[in-house]
Parts: sequence; C-alpha cells; structure tokens
Amino acid sequence: MSPPASVNGEPFHNMECPASPVPSFPGSPNPYRQPVAPLSPLVHGFINTSILSSQGQSLSGWFYDLCRKQGWDAGQIRRIWQWTLSNPRLAILLHICDDVASWRQASFFDLRDESLPFPEDRLQGIVADARKVVDEQWRATSKEMLLNGAHVDFVARETVPLQSEHIIRTSKSSEKSVDRVRMLGSNDDRVLVRKRFVTTRPSQKAALLEQINKFKQLEHKNIAKLLCSYTQPNHVGIVSEKAQCSLDEYLAMPGSDPSRSRILVDWMYDIASAIEHLHSQSISHRGIRPRKILVDGTRILLAPFEIGHTIDTFSPRVAISQRLDHPHTYYQDQTYIYAAPEAINSRGKRPADVFSLGCVFLTMLTVAQNQSLSAFTQYRAGSTQDTSFHAHLDRVGSWRNRLVASTNASLRAGSNGSGRRLRQLKAEAEWLSIIEKMLLPRPKERIKMSLIMGSLGSGKITGGRRRSLDGGGYSGQMSASLGMNSTPATTLVDIEPIGKEKTTHTPARRPELSVFDGYFQQQSRRLEPAGGW
Repeated sequence: MSPPASVNGEPFHNMECPASPVPSFPGSPNPYRQPVAPLSPLVHGFINTSILSSQGQSLSGWFYDLCRKQGWDAGQIRRIWQWTLSNPRLAILLHICDDVASWRQASFFDLRDESLPFPEDRLQGIVADARKVVDEQWRATSKEMLLNGAHVDFVARETVPLQSEHIIRTSKSSEKSVDRVRMLGSNDDRVLVRKRFVTTRPSQKAALLEQINKFKQLEHKNIAKLLCSYTQPNHVGIVSEKAQCSLDEYLAMPGSDPSRSRILVDWMYDIASAIEHLHSQSISHRGIRPRKILVDGTRILLAPFEIGHTIDTFSPRVAISQRLDHPHTYYQDQTYIYAAPEAINSRGKRPADVFSLGCVFLTMLTVAQNQSLSAFTQYRAGSTQDTSFHAHLDRVGSWRNRLVASTNASLRAGSNGSGRRLRQLKAEAEWLSIIEKMLLPRPKERIKMSLIMGSLGSGKITGGRRRSLDGGGYSGQMSASLGMNSTPATTLVDIEPIGKEKTTHTPARRPELSVFDGYFQQQSRRLEPAGGW
C-alpha cells in the first residue's frame, strides 16, 4: 500500500517533495501538497470510524502525517501507517491517550481492533500508561446511546457506555439488579437509574423486549419514561430518570410541612389519572404499591412496570410451602400487602388494580391526616404477622371510618377557615367515600377508574376551585354514580352499609362523611355496587 497521494495525484516517494516553482513561497515548502486539515477523532465522545469517513475526514492522510512527525525511518513509517489503517480504533485510542509513540510497539506486538477491550496486563510494556488506555478504551468498544427512547444492541465484546455509581438492590438469584449510573461520552452529567435483567433463553429475551416496547408506547405525564434500552447477549437493560425517592420513602419521612396534606391529595388525582389511562387501553398494572410510585419534585410518576415480571423473585401467588418457609419475608413484602384478594390465587386484572390503588390512597390519607403509618400497620395486622389489606378488610374499614370521623370533625371546627383548607377537607372526604368502593371484596362490585375520573373534575386543590361535596359544586355524574340525591337538611349524614336499607330507629353513632351543619345541602350517601366489569 502506498502513502496518500499529493493534490496532483502523484505519491511522495522516499519522503521527498517536488521543489516549489515559486521562490520564497510562504507556508508549506510544497505548494502542490496542502497540509492535512486537523481531524477530530471523536464523535460525541466515541471512536466511530464509519461516521468519520462519511463526514469526509481522511483517516489515511491523518495517520500518515502523525507517523511522519514521529521521526521514524521510511520503512517504519510505511509499516506502522499500514497497521493504523488496519486497526484505526486502536490507533485513535492511543492518540487520545497522548501515546502515538506506542503505535510502533503496538504494530510490532500485533495488537488488533478485534481484540478490544484489552486487560491491563496485556498492555504492560507496550504502551506508556496501560491504566489510562484501559480506562479510555470504552470509547473504542462502545457506541452512543441516545436518551430519546431508542434501543441499542451490543455484541459480546462491545461495552455499554454506562458507569455504575451505586447498586440499589439485586434479587436473591441475581437475575435482576437496579443501580445508579452515569452516561459515558455525554456532557449530561446527571445520574440515571438502570435496571438489568439476566436472560438465559432467547424466548425470555424476546418477551422482555416486547414488554419494553409496549411500555415505551405509553404516553402520560404521570407515567415515567424509558430514556433508552439495550441488549447484550446475556442481559437486557432499561434506563430511566432518577427520581428523588419512592412514594414509600416519602410517606415515611418525618415532616410538619403544612402543604404536605394538600400535595398528597393532589397526587392521588394524578395517580388515578395514570391508572385510568392504562385501563382505557385495556392494560393492567398488576403491581401497584408505594415502592412502584416515584416522587420527583412536585411530580408523582408510575415507575416502569410489567417489565420482567416473569422472572420476579416474589409473587403474591407463591406456593403455600414457600409462604410457610419464609412467613416474615412473605407477609412484609408490598407485593403481597397491597394485592387484591383475587390476585393471591390468580393473575389480577383491572379490578385488582382498583383495590391496590385504594390501599395506596388510604395509606396516603393516613399520612395526610398526620396519623401514624406504623400504628395503621399494627392495627391492620392485629395479633398476626400478616399486615396485608385483603386479609383484614374489616379492620381496614374501621381505620377508614376513623379518618372519616377525623375529617368531619375538622370540617365542623373549620367552618370559618380558609377556602383552600375547606376544599382540601372536602377532597379528603370525597376520596374516603370513593376508597370504600375501591376496597370491596368482590372484584365486579368495585368502582371503575373511568367513573372515578369522570366524576372528580380537575381533582386539584391547588390553583383553583375544585368540584366538592356541596350541592352547588358537586358533579352530577359523581352524584349519580354514588347514589346521591339532594334533599334539604341541616344535619350530617352517615354512610349506610351497602345492600342494607335505612332503619327508622337511631343507630349507634358512626363516623360521619358529610360537612358542617347548615352550610351544605343534605346528600344521601348510600353506595350501590358499580358493576359492569
């Protein structure tokens, strides 16, 4: 192979250049040969020779010029230059490490692009700084991952351009792991979250990719986005934004922020909106629990779900023998605690989502009313180890009634309070009445998400007046769905048990749902089964 030709098409032999026809010609001694233009060897931080060539950059001339500047003899220049043309990625890597002088040893020991990445001991005595080359060789063995939802396939010897910062958790069988990462080769220094799934069968990988593609198609402001995904021969990875914390962590934080209750009630509407969006497309979440809900500033998001569920280490449908072997682990897992009754023995559908969401909402309202979550958990479990909602629906109902009574008491005491505070209390009362229908034991009797969302209006306390429980502002759709009729009265109304008629005798006093005397019109709160699933 000959050195690169001059501008007039003739090669320069034996390092000799034709004399200049113009005396005292400025610049290059050879006017027929233009100097090699500076070449930027990196494309977005990566060594990509195909893109460099497509951009019209001459690697051949650039390599030859660098060889000539090293002061090697003509025979060495030709041999080393030919080596750079055969191994451009390694040649560029050494140039990035300021070690062009090592091209001679690399060509002598026949280091090749196909052998990348190299272990450090393989480079000892060949390059000037083996550690530096090892740290930078990801630029030659990887390719760019765009954070726009794209998917990238990597072969076995390619490097995924993600630097792990901290392991968040791993499954017992190491089939699944979650860690914090930074993107290599990017000016964006933010921390991201990666979830990796080890795959052992082609069918398993295909199923994962199908789940990932389905999730990427979801468009909702309260559903987290996948920034990118990738595959390697033995695992699949997804990358998403790092949220500040999970809802589980947020609820456990001590705090006396007066706006916390308002934020939680607003978030309930946002989560319900996201779940209703899924149900409108006949998609079931099947894993609603506080740890699967993310808090990022003032936003709340559903974390990526239904990805890799076939290799989860825990399922509410785990065999009875496994439950008996590890009862504490089983009963304390949120997958079980927030599961619907029917999801314990079969694969839950949309009504199971409604039940799980009702459990999450009751937990959020417990915190919104400054009640203790640990007290709620202990009360729910009673004398057992089982802290689940579905196993103690009677106790869950009693706890809800306590919150109802607390809300009504606050409404009575706050009749002269601020409009925002009153709207918040009415929103809490409204949600508590809805939660009762979400936690019904029979799936077909639970209220639908579409009915909930169609009745709540904006659902927000912040930034304006929301539809409330008074006769003037309450949605007619919600009134019809909950079996309400407006008749004038000045007394508070109790919730009647479903399926029972009101009696004329005075019943034992129970928590009251409605609002303070003399301000709102009376509403009959008898709840009828929703049906229609």
